[in-house]
Amino acid sequence: MSAPSPAPPRVAPVLLTSLTAAALLDGCGDLELVRETRGADVDWGGVIGQCVRLTGPWRFALESGDAVTTLPATLRSASPDGAGWVSHHEWNGFGLDQRVAVVDGAPGVVRILRCTRVAGPPASLTVTSSFAPYLLPVLVEGIRPHLFRVKTGEDEVRMRQRGFGLAVRSNVPPAHLFLNRGSWIGGRYRGRVDEVGFEYVLSVSREAPVELRVLIAGGVDRWLEPGTEARAAIVADPESSIARVGAADRAWTESTPTLRFPDAPALERGYGAARAALRRLYSAPAEALTGLVAGYPWYSALWGRDIAWMLPALLWLGDLDWVRRSVDTALRFQARGTIAVLGAEPGEMPMQVSPGPIFFYGTSDTTLYYPVVIEQWARHAGATALPDGWADALGRMIAWAEARTDPATGLLRNGGEAESISSATSSLARVRYGIDSPDTTIWDSTDRRDHAIDLQVLFGQALGAATALRGDSPDVRRWQALADRLATAVRSRYAWGAEGYLYDTIRAGVPVGQLRPNALRAVSAGLLPLADGRRLVERVARDDLTTPWGVRTLSARDPGYRPDAYHDGQVWPIATAWAADAALAVGDADRGVAYLETIANRYAAEGGYANECYRGDRPEPFDSCFLLGFSVAPYLSVLFERLWGLRLDTAARRLTVRPTFPRNWRSAAIDGLRVGRGTVSLDWSPERLRSRWFGEGNLTVETGSERAEVAPGGSRDLAVGTAGR
Repeated sequence: MSAPSPAPPRVAPVLLTSLTAAALLDGCGDLELVRETRGADVDWGGVIGQCVRLTGPWRFALESGDAVTTLPATLRSASPDGAGWVSHHEWNGFGLDQRVAVVDGAPGVVRILRCTRVAGPPASLTVTSSFAPYLLPVLVEGIRPHLFRVKTGEDEVRMRQRGFGLAVRSNVPPAHLFLNRGSWIGGRYRGRVDEVGFEYVLSVSREAPVELRVLIAGGVDRWLEPGTEARAAIVADPESSIARVGAADRAWTESTPTLRFPDAPALERGYGAARAALRRLYSAPAEALTGLVAGYPWYSALWGRDIAWMLPALLWLGDLDWVRRSVDTALRFQARGTIAVLGAEPGEMPMQVSPGPIFFYGTSDTTLYYPVVIEQWARHAGATALPDGWADALGRMIAWAEARTDPATGLLRNGGEAESISSATSSLARVRYGIDSPDTTIWDSTDRRDHAIDLQVLFGQALGAATALRGDSPDVRRWQALADRLATAVRSRYAWGAEGYLYDTIRAGVPVGQLRPNALRAVSAGLLPLADGRRLVERVARDDLTTPWGVRTLSARDPGYRPDAYHDGQVWPIATAWAADAALAVGDADRGVAYLETIANRYAAEGGYANECYRGDRPEPFDSCFLLGFSVAPYLSVLFERLWGLRLDTAARRLTVRPTFPRNWRSAAIDGLRVGRGTVSLDWSPERLRSRWFGEGNLTVETGSERAEVAPGGSRDLAVGTAGR
């Protein structure tokens, strides 16, 4: 039997983003980006505006005399350039310098093509710009409408489709327009559009270079008309708009902490890559919509679960305002009653939110994350009271979870969410909404009904967070009793003695013997005795779950294991982060750092991005977004919360530092960690921690070995141990 052919080399994606738009390309010239999707190659290149996919691949064709070519065929070099991407091309005596960039002021992308005659006499160059319109949020992959309304006028062409729209504007008037590759004289058109094209004729000489600037912008149709002047200004002067995007990125990065790990440079590089990747996901696609998109290319919407995983990392990065605005956005869509066609139950938080408005519910875990996030925000912000509406929303979240609790066992019930949506919509349409799955935990393509282990842990954490925020009351006492009952159940009902592990779920009263990394969340939550927690960490470290590129979602020894199955065998960075978190929680510093380095090495291998998942049998992304928020955010959180062992209480102006560093480490440092309106810097060496405080009033620093008050502008040395030493 011959060996299988190696997979063709993957072209590295290029992702350019602002708060309202994104460009996806491969860096070869056009906005093309071929990615494997569901086992087939799909071109995801193009423009996204306001979380709406405006276009498919956006291409430039070149013609001069009898010669015709494409822009990528003329490529000589390419590289990032601030908020954009530049490529250099040569062809038929022409020198072509292109810049692709997202812009500020309109949700769109501009292409600037500077054309020079480098050899020969002056000549005419025809540039044909073409793309397939989409005008649909990317909530379900692969769907593209075909019927559009097209109109010329006001120096731009506008296209619309059921509440979404885009505009194309250029500094050079097009000589010809094309619809479906047939010439079009303009005006109005209504019907099928597979492709739209614009032909620009440029006269180019050595003495007179010509610049073609083309902007595609749009999203929600109702904002298309008011944005006319802004689009015109961008085409007239794109550089200032591009510069504002770059300046905002730099200002954000400069406001975040700096981490140094001289004994583990891979972790330091990983921090830089993860921080930069997280910034690419920032999104404020419309008024009163703030958050982070789940990922690219096909999760470019605000997903409630994914945002909840990302916000704790933002707290440590110091962006408390974005966290508050993101929570406000999510709470706006909290269900106040039952909405069967959307899968919503009273108190439930949304699964997906996108302008339009488009929103869905129907997950078994999303709602449970938000009490934890709110409690963390309150501690970091030093809030003595929650913002308006948050306390009531918190109560509705816990009530939602209590309504799903089995009264006989106290266990949270999960499963049937997607099925209920299908049932509610079966008489309305023959369209499947979201995924066809009996269950919607974080592993939403596999069946983990009825009482998944990680949901019990998460519910317990949500109850603990709500208790901390509410103070003493009958509700709080009931919540505490329920949390205690859950903790007891995790230790007893889920104990799997034969494997030294925890069962994955309990179905119809019977434990399900599947080995998944989800049980590690009980270790991180401190629900198990230390010896039991260490046994779980050691069990996950075996090669049926842990690979050199990360942790599988299901043991390779399980009969249902498939290396290409999304949640039944593939390797996910978030599961690897869980393993790192659990290992550090039980004091296994070497193993925890090894898992973190595994994640950081994947960032390096992917050019700074963080793939959603990899095959279980080889380190090859499969059915994977090239950037997913919860592939980077948990890595960042583990660095701060577990490796450094930080806990912040800004109201008390108190910082706890209890690191878990390997025995062979000699130094580590943090600069610019935000505490209220001030910042603290930490410089660690074995047995000593130097704290420098730049803020108002004294900062209390506790290490477990010593406690000290650090005066403004001063520093103190404290004795410090480490659980890993």
